[in-house]
Amino acid sequence: MVSACLAALLATLAVVTALAGAAPASSSVDPGSAQSPIDLRRSQITFVNHLPAIRFSYPRKADVTLNNTGSPGEESTVRAEVPAGAASITLSGTRYTLQQFHWHTPSEHEINGHRSAMEMHLVHGASDGSLLVIGVLIEQGRANRVLEPIFADLPAAAGETRPVAGVRIDDLLPDDVSSYRYTGSLTTPPFTEGVQWIVLAHPITLSKHQIHAFQALFEEGNSREVQPLNGRKVLSDAGRHNHGDRD
Repeated sequence: MVSACLAALLATLAVVTALAGAAPASSSVDPGSAQSPIDLRRSQITFVNHLPAIRFSYPRKADVTLNNTGSPGEESTVRAEVPAGAASITLSGTRYTLQQFHWHTPSEHEINGHRSAMEMHLVHGASDGSLLVIGVLIEQGRANRVLEPIFADLPAAAGETRPVAGVRIDDLLPDDVSSYRYTGSLTTPPFTEGVQWIVLAHPITLSKHQIHAFQALFEEGNSREVQPLNGRKVLSDAGRHNHGDRD
């Protein structure tokens, strides 16, 4: 009797083991606990008078190459690739070279639960491999003359590229560069952490036509959902009165 029960148990364990071995490995990426984007809520932000100044070395004009990285994929975008060494910023003594800038619709970061129509990310890298991303929220409004040469003829097909000459990179940002700063991650796989984020408090605008030109390529959107803050500190020199009244 005991032998029969033991044999049955061993047979069951063998089946379970075989099934476990046959099961496909999970393809999901463990995103970690310091992920981006986040909802920038007033109650979770430490407002300060000053943050380390950003020194911009953006050229008046630069030639870029537009690259559709996979429309309509939700983890794809249209990326403007910048010539090596053409533009950079310096923060706390470290120089970060602008590698590329791209867009998401709707915005990935939220302010008190509100998403803007779009968000632009300017991706910078330092010589040690560390990354710093400047996020710029985009609201519908006046047409953006600086971005018009790009948005007038976005590459529509996955893998399509197009050169754009003379982009005024130094005019891409709002005049007021007060910001929210925190440590997060890339917002696309592999969701690498340790990325410095500087999300500007003041948006820029695109016209309805310009916004729709991008949204037509990503009808389902190409933004990641907001992630838990998990106790991270968010610093801002924007001032509480500039943070908006959505709460």
